[in-house]
Formats: sequence, C-alpha cells, structure tokens
Amino acid sequence: MLVSLLVFLAFYTGTNAFSPVRFDQEKIDVYAVDGQIRVQGLYHYRNRLPLPVTFSLGLPFPVDFLHAVPSAYSVSEVALNGSEIRKIATRNYHGNVVFRLFFLPASEKWLRVDYLQNVAASNGKYILRTTRAWKQSLARGEYVLRLGNSAELTSSNYALQKLSDGRVSSYSFTRENFFPADDWEFSWKPITPLVASRRDPR
Repeated sequence: MLVSLLVFLAFYTGTNAFSPVRFDQEKIDVYAVDGQIRVQGLYHYRNRLPLPVTFSLGLPFPVDFLHAVPSAYSVSEVALNGSEIRKIATRNYHGNVVFRLFFLPASEKWLRVDYLQNVAASNGKYILRTTRAWKQSLARGEYVLRLGNSAELTSSNYALQKLSDGRVSSYSFTRENFFPADDWEFSWKPITPLVASRRDPR
C-alpha cells in the first residue's frame, strides 16, 4: 500500500521526489567524430524500501533539427565491473522511450545506456537537468568527452580538464553533490592539416 501511494504521488506531482527508488550516480562517456555522437552512460539506482519495487524510467535524448533522434540505443543491467548481466527491453510510449525495472528489497542496480546520434553540426548536448526532477543531488557525476584526432574542442559550458590520451583528444569534469542547473553543451572544430608548401625554383 505504501509503495502504491509513493508511486501515485510521484506521478501526480510530476517528479520523482516521493519515489522509493533513488538515482544517485552517473558516469558518462561521450565520443564525437565524423558527424556522429556516441554516448555510453552508467547510472546507479537504489531501492530505499525494505520491499520489492517495480519502477518505470524514460530515456531523454537531446533532439532538434541538427541533432537527429538516435539511430540506435540499448539499455542493459550491468555488474559493478561493467560486465553485462542482461538486456532490458524498451518501448515507445507517446513518443518517449521507456522501460521498467524490478528491484528487490533495499537493492541497487547499475544500468548502462548506449545510443548513437547523427548530427549536422559540430556541437552536442548531454541532458543533465533531468536530475532535478529527483529533488536530490547526485552523490557523484563523472563526464568524459572524446574527440577524434582530427578535431579539437572549441567550447564547453562546464570547465573541462584535458586528459592524456595519445589516440584522441579527451576532456573531463567530475562533480560531487551535483544538482545541475544546466545541460552539458559542447562544440568542436576540425583540425586543418598542416600542408608543407614550397616555392617553384626560379
């Protein structure tokens, strides 16, 4: 009865404030190259009740006329080391991608979400503001942007630290007790290759 009441309140208020399930960590890896953005996200959820709970979640994608609906996406439950435990079925509900999770009493889960998005501009966005619907900050968020070796970062609304990676240009930021006011927006530009020039002999 209590679980039903909490879930009803969550739907009625339009937030997850009364949810028995808490979202408290995420690790996001974004790779942008050749007109595509690939995202792999790890998300941690825990059931705060000593009762089993079934909970529905949605996948928000940053879509506009320059950033297409993802051409491929998947959701999986994974172990702490990242190995896949099982695929999770998704469905479309009134234009939204949704799925359901079952939690044992006082249990926790790591989920992995992967998606591939075609883009017609040298910029992208990762949605962070949905965290605010939970009415509680993330204990920790880790974010990495990787660009192909033919591109360089031009802007990010969150300050980034450059990582040492010889194969690609990589940048990151980490936040604790994170209650984001803005989505993460970033852009890049192609690197013009240096072409050796020489004068014709006179």
